[in-house]
Amino acid sequence: MLDFHIHLARLPHPKQLTQLLYSGDFDFIAIACEPWEWESTANLKKDFSTENKPFKTSYGIHPMIATQVSDADFEQLRSYLETDGVASVGECGLDKRYPGYGENGVQEAVFKRQIELAKELGRDLQIHCVGDYGRVVALLKAAKFSEVAGVSSSAKPVPRPVFHRFGGDAGIVRAALPMGAIFSLHADSFKKKSTLAAIPLIPAESVRFETDADETTFAGNATAENSVEQTVQTLKERWLAAKSLWENLRV
Repeated sequence: MLDFHIHLARLPHPKQLTQLLYSGDFDFIAIACEPWEWESTANLKKDFSTENKPFKTSYGIHPMIATQVSDADFEQLRSYLETDGVASVGECGLDKRYPGYGENGVQEAVFKRQIELAKELGRDLQIHCVGDYGRVVALLKAAKFSEVAGVSSSAKPVPRPVFHRFGGDAGIVRAALPMGAIFSLHADSFKKKSTLAAIPLIPAESVRFETDADETTFAGNATAENSVEQTVQTLKERWLAAKSLWENLRV
């Protein structure tokens, strides 16, 4: 199992949880989308990453805090990405629920800077979108992300746009596939009719599964003695639920 998007540092008892995950068959990409989370995630990687099981990470600025970030935050973000030479960029993108969402607004500016970071460093880009998927794709095209995605070199990994908790339609799938896009599916990805119709258009090799687990997932259960074991079980159930929905759709 590879959870392609989990906020490990936001979950109850993150150190104990990571230790238990590392002893089992549950792998993950730990997403960190604001400064305090960058530090916590980097510390977890330092404590637990091994040669046999590297700790996979992604550092970015979520649109929920886009209006709060400074140039100093971007310098710190770059530092984390340069220190962790295989980390992805993000979670970043657009979200209509938060300030600065409008066209040419702060969210766009913050997203564009992270697109450029992913291009420059050759990193995957973990994309969040609540609102306009078409605008996200347009921004990727305007930044010529498609010209670097899918182009390999010995010096730099291949950057790919990763559509986290994908909720777009068939047009978005068709537009994003030439960029080498990865579509990370959550159980919620199967609730909207237009997305449900689009998912069969995605090649199997471009599909991943995720829990998107964070501090809200296990609210009210953080202090139970067996909460870590319960969390692992719930993570596995949620990951398998998304995978099962995808498999049933392909039958």
